[in-house]
Amino acid sequence: MEYTLWNVILLNIPLVLAEYVCCMILTRGLTKCRPQGKAAVLMLLPYSLLLILPSSVFYLHDLFGEVSALLALSLLETAGWTVTLRAAWKKSWQWSLITGAMVVFLYGITDEMGGFFLTRNFDLKNPAGLAAYMGSSILGILFFGSLVAMLLAKCRLSEAYNGFLEQETSFRGWKAVIILLPYLKILCVEAVNERLILNNSNPMISLLFLLLVLGVLNYALQSDAQKKQLGQQQVSLEQQKLYIRNLESVQQDVRIFRHDFKNRMAGIRLRADEGDLEAVQEFLAEVTGDFEKKVGEKIFQASQMGNIQIMELKGLLAVKTMEMQKRKISFYLEAAVPVTSADLSAADLCRAVGILLDNAMEAAEEFRLCGKHPEEGEDHSAVKAIFCQDASGLSVIVSNPVREEADLSRIWEEGYSTRGAGRGTGLTSLRRIVEAGSNISLRTSWDHGIFTQELQIGTGVNGK
Repeated sequence: MEYTLWNVILLNIPLVLAEYVCCMILTRGLTKCRPQGKAAVLMLLPYSLLLILPSSVFYLHDLFGEVSALLALSLLETAGWTVTLRAAWKKSWQWSLITGAMVVFLYGITDEMGGFFLTRNFDLKNPAGLAAYMGSSILGILFFGSLVAMLLAKCRLSEAYNGFLEQETSFRGWKAVIILLPYLKILCVEAVNERLILNNSNPMISLLFLLLVLGVLNYALQSDAQKKQLGQQQVSLEQQKLYIRNLESVQQDVRIFRHDFKNRMAGIRLRADEGDLEAVQEFLAEVTGDFEKKVGEKIFQASQMGNIQIMELKGLLAVKTMEMQKRKISFYLEAAVPVTSADLSAADLCRAVGILLDNAMEAAEEFRLCGKHPEEGEDHSAVKAIFCQDASGLSVIVSNPVREEADLSRIWEEGYSTRGAGRGTGLTSLRRIVEAGSNISLRTSWDHGIFTQELQIGTGVNGK
């Protein structure tokens, strides 16, 4: 059988299709994220066109033994799968690039492990031998791809991996290493093959390289998990300090109120003996108001904090409360019913709420420093955070007074901020969290000097 460009292209079609399916399986095992079905099918065509022609030319000119050709093909695979992830998985370009490189690396391993299925020589000039070779190759790719995906799912790496990708500042070096993994694997296998005078396809070397990479990544992720655990313990200590401080403050306020109440009661007794009912009523209203202002609000806030039963979220709110106290920003927290869960990971929930509170805190501080006050009838609490949970999910409403009206059409632009250049990255990160979830929405409004953002999480959310 004589090979021409056209029949090699036709033979490559089922192989590229198997590669595409394998990459989808590996992506699912690595991230637990599902693509949009229609987009995933549509991306098959451009992905195939990107790979079939170059690989056919490489085969006809016997270039697959050259490292440069393997590196070039791996680069095309990474570019193709990155674009596919962006289009079908609707993720950020950074997420798509890193995951694309990781999936191409894993696919390269599974492709070479498929060599275990090719235990005999095939006569590629014979149609029967060619069919047997292609069938064995496709079977090997799909079998080992599914095996690696099951291994990844069994090890439960998806949550750690997704958390790893979400880190904006940490792991930058590791992210660069992952992007280079497909090429490092090719160079490593080539170096070992040259040393041991082996074939270019060496399943055992690729398998050992895979185990080494997974071991190193697992160690890095575990180290990060330990750091986060220490951070959570520190947050817990800060939370306990806050509770103790609030209790001491309430105790001191009750002691002062009791002393003042006794003195004021001595004065009102004479009015009561004289039958001045109006003065007694005014006294009771004044005393009740003073108690509510000095003691009742603190007791209310403590009870609301008690209703936040997601420990990571409670720790975050405790830290933000202490920070606002230090910056002399009044903070009103309301959670009328216990907040026990959210259809979102604790890390993403804390990141989202933290961004909303940080932005509200900075805006409220600028508002206070500029000497403005909310319009008549508005709540004068600088920052308000309301948590509402029901059968449909969790709603988080954060509001604050603002110095000037924000351009709601531009607040999602990266770098845009009413506070000057170099700011505005928080809402961009929040937008990525919202876009990554199918059950999250964010509504933004501005009314009478109050800027409000409502984050809704749950099965009742139909769109963003």
